[in-house]
Amino acid sequence: MESSDCECGTDESKGAYGGDVKMGEVPENPSCKLIDINRCIDLLRLVFKQGMAFLDNGSGAGLLERMLVGMPGYVVDKIFENPAVAQRDAPGRMRVMTPTLETDIAHTFAKETRKAITKEIQGDFFGIYVDVCSQRNTGRNYMVLFARYVNGKGDVVERLLGIVPEPHVSGPSLKVAVHSMLSEAGLSSSSMRAQGYGLGQYDGEVLTELKSLFTGENASAHYVHPHVCPLHSLLITASFAQFDVYELFKLVDMLSNLIEDSPQFNEKLRTLVQERGLNLDNDLGKAGETNWGSYYEAIVKFAAYFSPICDALDFVGEVSSRDTKFVIYEICGRLSYDLVFALLLMQDVLGVTNELSLALDRKDWDADHCVALLQESKKQLQVMRDEGWPPFLNKVGMFCNENDVDVVTMGEKFKKKAWRVDEPTAVTNLDYYHVDFFQQVMNSQLKELDRRFTKESWELVLLASHLNPRNSFRSFDKDKLVGFARLYASEFSDYDIAALDLELQAFITDASSDTRFSRMNMLSDLSVLMVETGKNVAYPLVYLLVKLALILSGTPTTVKATSTALKFIDNTMREDPCNQWISDCLLLYLEPDVVKSITNDVVIASL
Repeated sequence: MESSDCECGTDESKGAYGGDVKMGEVPENPSCKLIDINRCIDLLRLVFKQGMAFLDNGSGAGLLERMLVGMPGYVVDKIFENPAVAQRDAPGRMRVMTPTLETDIAHTFAKETRKAITKEIQGDFFGIYVDVCSQRNTGRNYMVLFARYVNGKGDVVERLLGIVPEPHVSGPSLKVAVHSMLSEAGLSSSSMRAQGYGLGQYDGEVLTELKSLFTGENASAHYVHPHVCPLHSLLITASFAQFDVYELFKLVDMLSNLIEDSPQFNEKLRTLVQERGLNLDNDLGKAGETNWGSYYEAIVKFAAYFSPICDALDFVGEVSSRDTKFVIYEICGRLSYDLVFALLLMQDVLGVTNELSLALDRKDWDADHCVALLQESKKQLQVMRDEGWPPFLNKVGMFCNENDVDVVTMGEKFKKKAWRVDEPTAVTNLDYYHVDFFQQVMNSQLKELDRRFTKESWELVLLASHLNPRNSFRSFDKDKLVGFARLYASEFSDYDIAALDLELQAFITDASSDTRFSRMNMLSDLSVLMVETGKNVAYPLVYLLVKLALILSGTPTTVKATSTALKFIDNTMREDPCNQWISDCLLLYLEPDVVKSITNDVVIASL
């Protein structure tokens, strides 16, 4: 749809809906274009549903052309639409076309979507997940806000509330942005019972300040490390203060893309790996955080295939196109002692935390097991930092000798690289590589684990885990669950605590004798079954405890709606300008079932 240059107003004095004109009437200004507002909204529904504002499936076609392609199916749907569920009740209305009509409609839909989500929450408690990401091509930021709650059927629901383009990144500023969006949706932070954050690229002060601000006004808004955040990604980002680690993962991305984009490189690398008797990964281009899989898998493969990679780069560089040659030149220029040092260091560091990262990513994770892995990971990192330098340095030297990489002499004076203005000024290479590199990375890992997994948050998760129904409620502990309830003083008075004690015992006796409760493995299963069997009404305090546990962002659910949405938003924001139109359209694309429930009349009344 094209927007007219006409600046006609849309104030309410022009009709029941600002700017409406009855069929057959002539507008006061004949240069103004008229449009049937209902048809306009119907067409924009197609735009939102198909993601036409930001997706073109690689066709390069414009918005109008893509609308024409999608229109036949849409028209058929409208022809066979049941009148009882039609999107509007009133007849068509003409409205003056304005330059911002499409964006106004999209923003109105976004606001109504938030209100519809609030209606689904039904005044109950909810948790939030907040992250701030940066566009890779422009460096501009955008904030995402998700709500997590238990609906009337007992299902755990994660929904996108909105995207804020270019927020100010500080604790107070983000808190204001979150409050603003919650307020627009009709939600109050006083009903917030959980908070979780990504914010991996920002220092700990932003995360700590934001947590404290919300907890200060609502003591029951407990923080837990969100299940949606892959631990290894956070640990990698935490190490980026050491610039050589940042360069390592930029190089991993470049190699990953080269494997995907250059069949010649992929084929040559496979041939060389097999010729040298190495154990070839049959799926070098496997999808994941990179085309190599996860970043941990990627650096393990990089270290294992280092020599074949170097030889494949030399071979393909001679027969490739100009663009591929440039990429290969960039990669080869970074294959140095510093790169090897960072590669082997991050392989060791992420190897220590790999089992913990995998355990946190499982749907049926065991809280006690994760806590034990966390403690063991921190212990191993501390030992590596304090005692692991000599064996690690020897390993780096052997690797360099085997792969013809020049070795740095530790006793020589450190030469600061001219382009790194913030690089530490060390006296010798030993000072730099041992203190400013090796120990700095170790310390960053320990610090990130401490700020992500606080003692208080893990105690909360451990207490909540005693509700898990797996293995016929084997982990059930009434006293621990009463302790969990005491952390929510505004929900459980002393009288409620006493009643809960009795209710828990009655519930576990009831559920243990009911075969329907014997096949559950997850807390979300328990919530749904309690609603289906009416036990949420029979045991209201137990059900409240279940909901509070499920709202915690550290509790995995059957599907990772937030994780999937985040990846899609990140990929979209890389290509499109971070503005309100794109933000609104993303929300509407990712929450289609909510958008479908919003009638045209509601949108028109809010324009």
